[in-house]
Amino acid sequence: MTENNQLPLLTDTCLPFQIEGQDIKGRVVRLDRSVNEILKKHNYPDHISKLMGETLAFTALIGSLMKYDGILTTQMKGDGPFRVLVSDFYKSAENKMIGDIRGYASFNDGIIEGGTLEDMFGDKGYLAITIDQGKFMERYQGIVKLEGETLTNAAEEYFRSSEQLPTKVMLSCEKDENGHWQAGAIMIQHYARNTEEEQIRDQDETEDHWNTASVLLGSLKPEELLDENLSLQNLLIRLYHESGVRIFDHTLIKEGCRCSQEKIRAALTSMDLEELNQIAEDGTINVTCDFCTTVHKFELSKLLH
Repeated sequence: MTENNQLPLLTDTCLPFQIEGQDIKGRVVRLDRSVNEILKKHNYPDHISKLMGETLAFTALIGSLMKYDGILTTQMKGDGPFRVLVSDFYKSAENKMIGDIRGYASFNDGIIEGGTLEDMFGDKGYLAITIDQGKFMERYQGIVKLEGETLTNAAEEYFRSSEQLPTKVMLSCEKDENGHWQAGAIMIQHYARNTEEEQIRDQDETEDHWNTASVLLGSLKPEELLDENLSLQNLLIRLYHESGVRIFDHTLIKEGCRCSQEKIRAALTSMDLEELNQIAEDGTINVTCDFCTTVHKFELSKLLH
């Protein structure tokens, strides 16, 4: 296969793929408008925004794997100066080819740029991934200790320990000279053989396939992953053109928050009068959504009646 410059330049999209004739599947995502909208709203320091962007890309990457409507949440938490970082991916039953992402971070001042995950989240830091697909599946949560230097290390350890799947991951998030943020993620996974045809493949050849695919993924540069002039299809062709790569239906990603006046009002009306008076100012309660920063205003007198 050769590169075709006429392929659509997919952005805010997750694209699944499989290397032809091998036990290797993968996904690649590139976020543009969605991640920029989220990071601009929060206006975190650049090194915090970079980690948030990588987390959003990773969440979109694995969240789009859900077969049914539901929510996948990625959370890093610990006892260090970085208290918590949360992002989630929501897929509705109405349109399973579109996913909403959102995220927020809570941290103390003075987090050093370039620090490891352990520096930021402390000795008790952990990565938790939770999948809730309602009536379709039991709620699942996998947790691993944050021991690596980067989120890429933590992501690969999660799949190694929780999923028992050999996995290679690459994550990137950068801001251009105009202050616009982009993020990207790509992963490959070595799947168990299912069919009789797959089971008779030579084991040495299978290991060689995985090693070669991993090396090729490791040759990918972050700027290629984020290059808005390089289609995701052509990126995959560059990496795996010798074996061939099959591409499947993509999932669109957009920024979206599920907070609402109704949900917050219900939570407030469950509180007693003393608690409501403590948080009210001049007869008004203001509740700011951690994810989208929207301020929801409620008149105390109306809540009480």
